[in-house]
Amino acid sequence: MAESNSYPMLSANNWWNIRKKFKQTIPGTVTTSYLSSVLNMQERSATNNIMPYLRQLGIIDAEGKTGERAKLWRDDIDYPKVCDEIRKEIYPQELLDIPCVTEEDRESIKRWFARKTGTGESTVGKISAFYFLLCDKDPSKEPTANKQSNGSKTKSASTPRVSQKPAIPVIQGDPLKDVQNHPADSASHPAHKPNIPAININLQIHISSDASPEQIDKIFESMSKHIYKIDDLNGQVFPRLYRCAR
Repeated sequence: MAESNSYPMLSANNWWNIRKKFKQTIPGTVTTSYLSSVLNMQERSATNNIMPYLRQLGIIDAEGKTGERAKLWRDDIDYPKVCDEIRKEIYPQELLDIPCVTEEDRESIKRWFARKTGTGESTVGKISAFYFLLCDKDPSKEPTANKQSNGSKTKSASTPRVSQKPAIPVIQGDPLKDVQNHPADSASHPAHKPNIPAININLQIHISSDASPEQIDKIFESMSKHIYKIDDLNGQVFPRLYRCAR
């Protein structure tokens, strides 16, 4: 059983990362350089913060050699048994008698660690978190790339599709300007019509019967100028209306 002020507080990330590496290959001896590589940390940090806890948990012996517990620990079937054994070896019976199921239970356990260790909130949080990890004894909680990938797919699948509005066609260039710039082409190809958007306009024009042809021309010239913003279409836009007026 551990002293009241030396309970393990190995982080969940380090716990799972070492176990994941052991599942690939169990090293004969765990060294600080090995842990530094696996956990991406400095060797001094591995020496002070990881090695002592692995020895305390029985994953390695005093010389850093792995044994039977390391083999059982990496196996999903034996994992719960190893967690129970560690709890019984390290923690007193009065703590083991406290249920570890509800949030209220866990708050009671935190208060127990705070009272027994006399440490601050941060340290109590780390000690409690590792104890809860052993209580859960669930190997499926180990984070994996596949689970993260599946989670992303599920999220993507559950996201409702947003219907896209049909794109509004954009007319490139100025078709009326093209007619102005190439009147000869329009005349030589009477079947060709300028690419003007379809517009239905109903106009009632009252022209005096004694209006001269010049006056009529001015009326339609003004219409083309103010409606289509052009000065002269040479009779291309309103040919039928123009003829009818004449």
